[in-house]
Amino acid sequence: MELVVSEIKRKGFHLLTLVYISLYWYNQRAGKLFLAGLLLLAFIGEMLRLRNQKFNLWILRLLNGVHRPEESRRLSGLLWTLSGSLLTMLIYPHPRIVLVGLLFISLGDSAAALVGIHFGRIKIYDEKTLAGSLSCFLVCWIIALSLLPPTDGRYFLVATLSALFATIVEIIPWPLNDNFWLPILSTGSIYLLYKIFGVL
Repeated sequence: MELVVSEIKRKGFHLLTLVYISLYWYNQRAGKLFLAGLLLLAFIGEMLRLRNQKFNLWILRLLNGVHRPEESRRLSGLLWTLSGSLLTMLIYPHPRIVLVGLLFISLGDSAAALVGIHFGRIKIYDEKTLAGSLSCFLVCWIIALSLLPPTDGRYFLVATLSALFATIVEIIPWPLNDNFWLPILSTGSIYLLYKIFGVL
């Protein structure tokens, strides 16, 4: 039960990404600047936390359950999420495609974790479950179908392939942190599909 509560707290915290995603959608420059400032504050906080044991313990108690046990002595997933999101905004020039890629990590990754904990009897490997991965695909697919730009008759195919690739990225055990890679690679795959089909 404690594991479930902790994961809900983590993914609830994860949904705060919707704040800078929304700001980016309405004003790309403001969204990038806001996220850069947030990343700087998070980085300073992480450095202080990891160098000062008392401050570290205070933060861990304050955000009880948000940090994974192994993150008590290393950089948290929050910093990687912010870093990956900012790089995604800076690398790719199409705001709507960036929006979809960022929502994949905000909603798709959260769905994978929460559904996986409650219904994940069939394991793919480690903590990754079939139920979690299917829910990630479904959420990403709905996001892609709802928000991706028109593709001259290939809309369904592009949305399906985008959601599938995002799910694969979520499953793979990437170096550093999957929160860093998911928005970058998912957005990149969408952008590549649009280039292949000659839409961009």
